[in-house]
Amino acid sequence: MADIPKTPETAPIPTPDATTGTPTEAVAAPLAAEGAPAPPPGPSVADTARLLAERFPALFGAGVIKPIKLRIQADIHERAPGVFSKKALSLFLQRHTTATAYLRALVAEGATRTDLDGQPAGEIAAEHRDAAGAELERRRAIVEAKKQAAREAARAARQGGRQDAGPEQPAASSSRPDRAPRPPRPDPGPRRARPPQAGAPRGPGRRGNSHAEAPRRRHEPLPARKPNQAPEMDSSSASTLPLTPEQAAEAEARRQRALLLRSFEQSPLSKANFGALKGLSEEALDALLTRARQERGSR
Repeated sequence: MADIPKTPETAPIPTPDATTGTPTEAVAAPLAAEGAPAPPPGPSVADTARLLAERFPALFGAGVIKPIKLRIQADIHERAPGVFSKKALSLFLQRHTTATAYLRALVAEGATRTDLDGQPAGEIAAEHRDAAGAELERRRAIVEAKKQAAREAARAARQGGRQDAGPEQPAASSSRPDRAPRPPRPDPGPRRARPPQAGAPRGPGRRGNSHAEAPRRRHEPLPARKPNQAPEMDSSSASTLPLTPEQAAEAEARRQRALLLRSFEQSPLSKANFGALKGLSEEALDALLTRARQERGSR
Protein backbone atom coordinates (compact mmCIF):
# COMPACT_ATOMS: atom_id res chain seq x y z
CA MET A 1 0.00 0.00 0.00
CA ALA A 2 1.16 3.49 -0.72
CA ASP A 3 1.22 4.65 2.90
CA ILE A 4 3.35 1.75 4.15
CA PRO A 5 6.99 2.87 4.45
CA LYS A 6 9.63 0.83 2.72
CA THR A 7 11.61 -1.17 5.21
CA PRO A 8 15.35 -1.62 5.13
CA GLU A 9 14.78 -5.35 4.64
CA THR A 10 13.62 -4.70 1.09
CA ALA A 11 16.61 -2.49 0.21
CA PRO A 12 19.60 -4.12 -1.50
CA ILE A 13 22.35 -5.22 0.83
CA PRO A 14 25.61 -3.37 0.02
CA THR A 15 28.61 -5.45 -0.82
CA PRO A 16 31.96 -4.89 0.90
CA ASP A 17 33.27 -3.18 -2.25
CA ALA A 18 30.39 -0.72 -2.16
CA THR A 19 31.17 0.37 1.41
CA THR A 20 34.98 0.65 1.11
CA GLY A 21 37.21 2.50 -1.26
CA THR A 22 39.62 -0.31 -2.23
CA PRO A 23 40.00 -4.05 -1.55
CA THR A 24 42.83 -3.21 0.86
CA GLU A 25 40.50 -1.01 2.91
CA ALA A 26 37.88 -3.77 2.86
CA VAL A 27 40.38 -6.15 4.52
CA ALA A 28 41.69 -3.56 6.93
CA ALA A 29 38.27 -2.41 8.13
CA PRO A 30 37.40 -5.64 10.04
CA LEU A 31 40.90 -5.68 11.58
CA ALA A 32 40.51 -2.11 12.79
CA ALA A 33 37.06 -2.79 14.20
CA GLU A 34 38.11 -6.08 15.85
CA GLY A 35 38.78 -4.46 19.19
CA ALA A 36 35.75 -2.14 19.07
CA PRO A 37 32.68 -3.17 21.11
CA ALA A 38 29.69 -4.52 19.21
CA PRO A 39 26.92 -1.99 18.65
CA PRO A 40 23.95 -2.41 21.00
CA PRO A 41 20.93 -4.16 19.47
CA GLY A 42 18.18 -1.85 18.29
CA PRO A 43 14.79 -1.69 20.01
CA SER A 44 12.37 -4.45 19.20
CA VAL A 45 9.00 -3.95 17.56
CA ALA A 46 7.30 -4.49 20.92
CA ASP A 47 9.47 -1.79 22.56
CA THR A 48 8.70 0.60 19.70
CA ALA A 49 4.98 -0.02 20.08
CA ARG A 50 5.17 0.60 23.82
CA LEU A 51 7.07 3.87 23.42
CA LEU A 52 4.68 5.10 20.72
CA ALA A 53 1.69 4.28 22.91
CA GLU A 54 3.22 6.22 25.81
CA ARG A 55 4.08 9.33 23.75
CA PHE A 56 1.16 9.36 21.28
CA PRO A 57 -1.79 7.53 22.88
CA ALA A 58 -4.34 9.28 20.64
CA LEU A 59 -2.99 7.38 17.63
CA PHE A 60 -1.06 4.38 18.99
CA GLY A 61 -2.77 3.76 22.34
CA ALA A 62 -4.08 0.38 23.40
CA GLY A 63 -7.12 -0.55 21.35
CA VAL A 64 -6.80 2.50 19.04
CA ILE A 65 -6.87 1.55 15.36
CA LYS A 66 -7.10 4.58 13.08
CA PRO A 67 -5.82 5.31 9.57
CA ILE A 68 -2.42 6.98 9.93
CA LYS A 69 -1.48 10.27 8.34
CA LEU A 70 0.82 9.99 5.35
CA ARG A 71 4.54 10.51 6.08
CA ILE A 72 3.94 10.05 9.78
CA GLN A 73 7.57 9.04 10.36
CA ALA A 74 8.76 12.59 9.81
CA ASP A 75 6.30 13.85 12.42
CA ILE A 76 7.43 11.19 14.92
CA HIS A 77 11.12 12.07 14.50
CA GLU A 78 10.29 15.77 14.84
CA ARG A 79 8.22 15.30 18.01
CA ALA A 80 10.57 12.71 19.57
CA PRO A 81 14.06 13.25 18.14
CA GLY A 82 16.52 10.43 18.75
CA VAL A 83 13.99 8.17 20.47
CA PHE A 84 13.13 5.88 17.57
CA SER A 85 15.52 4.42 15.05
CA LYS A 86 14.49 4.47 11.42
CA LYS A 87 14.67 0.68 11.11
CA ALA A 88 12.62 -0.06 14.23
CA LEU A 89 9.99 2.52 13.29
CA SER A 90 9.74 1.17 9.75
CA LEU A 91 9.29 -2.40 11.00
CA PHE A 92 6.57 -1.37 13.41
CA LEU A 93 4.65 0.69 10.83
CA GLN A 94 4.88 -2.12 8.28
CA ARG A 95 3.29 -4.61 10.69
CA HIS A 96 0.78 -2.07 12.00
CA THR A 97 -0.50 -0.94 8.60
CA THR A 98 -0.79 -4.47 7.17
CA ALA A 99 -2.80 -5.88 10.06
CA THR A 100 -6.36 -6.94 9.27
CA ALA A 101 -7.81 -4.55 11.87
CA TYR A 102 -6.00 -1.59 10.24
CA LEU A 103 -7.24 -2.59 6.76
CA ARG A 104 -10.78 -2.67 8.10
CA ALA A 105 -10.29 0.81 9.54
CA LEU A 106 -9.19 2.04 6.09
CA VAL A 107 -12.37 0.80 4.38
CA ALA A 108 -14.71 1.93 7.16
CA GLU A 109 -17.35 4.41 6.06
CA GLY A 110 -16.45 8.01 6.81
CA ALA A 111 -12.90 7.16 7.95
CA THR A 112 -10.15 9.81 7.59
CA ARG A 113 -6.44 9.82 8.27
CA THR A 114 -5.30 10.86 11.76
CA ASP A 115 -2.22 12.68 13.06
CA LEU A 116 -0.26 12.05 16.26
CA ASP A 117 -2.77 14.06 18.34
CA GLY A 118 -5.77 12.15 17.05
CA GLN A 119 -6.95 14.97 14.79
CA PRO A 120 -8.12 14.51 11.17
CA ALA A 121 -5.22 14.82 8.74
CA GLY A 122 -6.62 14.26 5.23
CA GLU A 123 -8.92 12.00 3.31
CA ILE A 124 -8.13 8.40 2.34
CA ALA A 125 -7.40 8.05 -1.36
CA ALA A 126 -9.76 5.81 -3.30
CA GLU A 127 -6.81 3.77 -4.54
CA HIS A 128 -5.70 3.00 -0.98
CA ARG A 129 -9.25 2.15 0.08
CA ASP A 130 -9.73 -0.20 -2.90
CA ALA A 131 -6.39 -1.89 -2.28
CA ALA A 132 -7.32 -2.48 1.37
CA GLY A 133 -10.67 -3.94 0.34
CA ALA A 134 -9.04 -6.28 -2.18
CA GLU A 135 -6.55 -7.49 0.43
CA LEU A 136 -9.33 -8.14 2.94
CA GLU A 137 -11.21 -10.14 0.31
CA ARG A 138 -8.08 -12.17 -0.45
CA ARG A 139 -7.54 -12.98 3.23
CA ARG A 140 -11.20 -13.90 3.68
CA ALA A 141 -10.96 -16.26 0.71
CA ILE A 142 -7.87 -17.92 2.20
CA VAL A 143 -9.60 -18.45 5.55
CA GLU A 144 -12.69 -19.87 3.85
CA ALA A 145 -10.54 -22.18 1.71
CA LYS A 146 -8.78 -23.51 4.81
CA LYS A 147 -12.12 -24.13 6.53
CA GLN A 148 -13.45 -25.95 3.47
CA ALA A 149 -10.29 -28.07 3.24
CA ALA A 150 -10.62 -28.96 6.93
CA ARG A 151 -14.26 -29.98 6.45
CA GLU A 152 -13.36 -32.13 3.43
CA ALA A 153 -10.49 -33.76 5.33
CA ALA A 154 -12.79 -34.58 8.26
CA ARG A 155 -15.42 -36.01 5.88
CA ALA A 156 -12.77 -38.12 4.11
CA ALA A 157 -11.50 -39.39 7.47
CA ARG A 158 -15.00 -40.45 8.49
CA GLN A 159 -15.55 -42.22 5.18
CA GLY A 160 -12.18 -43.93 5.43
CA GLY A 161 -13.05 -45.17 8.93
CA ARG A 162 -16.28 -46.70 7.71
CA GLN A 163 -14.49 -48.45 4.83
CA ASP A 164 -11.79 -49.83 7.15
CA ALA A 165 -14.50 -51.34 9.38
CA GLY A 166 -15.60 -53.54 6.45
CA PRO A 167 -19.13 -54.47 5.36
CA GLU A 168 -21.80 -54.95 7.97
CA GLN A 169 -21.95 -58.46 9.43
CA PRO A 170 -25.29 -60.26 8.94
CA ALA A 171 -27.37 -61.17 11.93
CA ALA A 172 -26.45 -64.25 13.93
CA SER A 173 -29.64 -66.02 12.90
CA SER A 174 -28.66 -65.86 9.24
CA SER A 175 -25.66 -68.13 9.85
CA ARG A 176 -27.94 -71.09 10.61
CA PRO A 177 -29.12 -73.29 7.72
CA ASP A 178 -32.49 -72.44 6.28
CA ARG A 179 -35.33 -74.64 7.43
CA ALA A 180 -37.65 -76.24 4.95
CA PRO A 181 -41.12 -74.71 4.74
CA ARG A 182 -43.65 -76.31 7.05
CA PRO A 183 -46.17 -78.52 5.16
CA PRO A 184 -49.81 -77.53 5.40
CA ARG A 185 -51.80 -79.21 8.15
CA PRO A 186 -54.42 -81.73 7.00
CA ASP A 187 -58.06 -80.85 7.34
CA PRO A 188 -59.32 -82.59 10.48
CA GLY A 189 -62.96 -82.40 9.29
CA PRO A 190 -65.94 -81.71 11.51
CA ARG A 191 -65.46 -82.55 15.14
CA ARG A 192 -67.83 -85.07 16.59
CA ALA A 193 -69.71 -84.32 19.76
CA ARG A 194 -68.53 -86.01 22.96
CA PRO A 195 -71.20 -88.24 24.50
CA PRO A 196 -72.44 -86.97 27.84
CA GLN A 197 -71.20 -88.73 30.95
CA ALA A 198 -73.64 -90.78 32.93
CA GLY A 199 -75.20 -88.91 35.82
CA ALA A 200 -73.87 -85.53 34.77
CA PRO A 201 -76.54 -82.88 35.28
CA ARG A 202 -77.49 -80.76 32.38
CA GLY A 203 -77.87 -77.11 33.05
CA PRO A 204 -77.63 -73.78 31.40
CA GLY A 205 -73.85 -73.84 31.92
CA ARG A 206 -73.27 -76.98 29.81
CA ARG A 207 -73.43 -77.19 26.12
CA GLY A 208 -75.94 -79.39 24.56
CA ASN A 209 -75.43 -81.98 21.88
CA SER A 210 -77.04 -79.77 19.29
CA HIS A 211 -74.12 -77.31 19.54
CA ALA A 212 -71.59 -80.07 19.02
CA GLU A 213 -73.09 -80.93 15.66
CA ALA A 214 -72.04 -77.58 14.19
CA PRO A 215 -68.91 -77.94 11.97
CA ARG A 216 -65.72 -76.54 13.34
CA ARG A 217 -64.07 -73.67 11.55
CA ARG A 218 -61.50 -74.87 9.15
CA HIS A 219 -57.91 -73.74 9.61
CA GLU A 220 -56.28 -72.32 6.57
CA PRO A 221 -52.80 -73.67 5.91
CA LEU A 222 -49.99 -71.34 6.90
CA PRO A 223 -48.08 -69.73 4.07
CA ALA A 224 -44.67 -71.14 3.44
CA ARG A 225 -41.86 -69.13 4.91
CA LYS A 226 -39.32 -67.57 2.68
CA PRO A 227 -35.74 -68.35 3.52
CA ASN A 228 -33.74 -65.60 5.11
CA GLN A 229 -32.18 -63.42 2.54
CA ALA A 230 -29.15 -61.22 3.05
CA PRO A 231 -29.96 -57.50 2.64
CA GLU A 232 -28.93 -56.14 -0.70
CA MET A 233 -26.56 -53.22 -0.73
CA ASP A 234 -27.90 -50.15 -2.47
CA SER A 235 -25.36 -48.88 -4.89
CA SER A 236 -26.45 -45.31 -4.17
CA SER A 237 -25.61 -45.72 -0.47
CA ALA A 238 -21.98 -46.55 -1.20
CA SER A 239 -19.79 -43.76 -0.02
CA THR A 240 -17.75 -41.89 -2.52
CA LEU A 241 -14.02 -42.40 -2.48
CA PRO A 242 -12.03 -39.53 -0.88
CA LEU A 243 -9.79 -37.38 -3.01
CA THR A 244 -6.12 -38.18 -3.18
CA PRO A 245 -3.67 -35.54 -1.87
CA GLU A 246 -2.75 -34.62 -5.47
CA GLN A 247 -6.41 -34.20 -6.45
CA ALA A 248 -7.13 -32.13 -3.34
CA ALA A 249 -4.12 -29.88 -4.02
CA GLU A 250 -5.17 -29.38 -7.66
CA ALA A 251 -8.74 -28.56 -6.60
CA GLU A 252 -7.47 -26.00 -4.08
CA ALA A 253 -5.13 -24.42 -6.66
CA ARG A 254 -7.97 -24.17 -9.16
CA ARG A 255 -10.18 -22.52 -6.54
CA GLN A 256 -7.46 -19.99 -5.72
CA ARG A 257 -7.05 -19.14 -9.43
CA ALA A 258 -10.79 -18.60 -9.75
CA LEU A 259 -10.80 -16.27 -6.72
CA LEU A 260 -7.83 -14.37 -8.13
CA LEU A 261 -9.62 -13.87 -11.47
CA ARG A 262 -12.80 -12.69 -9.77
CA SER A 263 -10.89 -10.22 -7.55
CA PHE A 264 -9.00 -8.87 -10.59
CA GLU A 265 -12.18 -8.40 -12.63
CA GLN A 266 -13.86 -6.56 -9.74
CA SER A 267 -10.84 -4.45 -8.77
CA PRO A 268 -10.40 -0.93 -10.21
CA LEU A 269 -6.62 -1.24 -9.96
CA SER A 270 -4.39 -1.56 -12.97
CA LYS A 271 -2.73 -4.89 -13.70
CA ALA A 272 0.63 -3.66 -12.39
CA ASN A 273 -0.84 -2.36 -9.13
CA PHE A 274 -2.99 -5.46 -8.69
CA GLY A 275 0.02 -7.71 -9.23
CA ALA A 276 2.09 -5.68 -6.76
CA LEU A 277 -0.71 -6.01 -4.19
CA LYS A 278 -0.76 -9.80 -4.63
CA GLY A 279 3.04 -10.04 -4.71
CA LEU A 280 3.08 -11.29 -8.32
CA SER A 281 4.92 -10.12 -11.39
CA GLU A 282 2.91 -9.16 -14.47
CA GLU A 283 4.03 -12.33 -16.29
CA ALA A 284 2.99 -14.59 -13.43
CA LEU A 285 -0.29 -12.73 -13.02
CA ASP A 286 -1.06 -13.04 -16.77
CA ALA A 287 -0.36 -16.78 -16.67
CA LEU A 288 -2.64 -17.33 -13.68
CA LEU A 289 -5.46 -15.20 -15.14
CA THR A 290 -5.24 -16.96 -18.52
CA ARG A 291 -5.44 -20.38 -16.95
CA ALA A 292 -8.31 -19.30 -14.68
CA ARG A 293 -10.27 -18.05 -17.71
CA GLN A 294 -9.68 -21.34 -19.53
CA GLU A 295 -10.86 -23.32 -16.51
CA ARG A 296 -13.95 -21.14 -16.18
CA GLY A 297 -14.78 -21.62 -19.88
CA SER A 298 -14.47 -25.41 -19.59
CA ARG A 299 -17.14 -25.68 -16.92
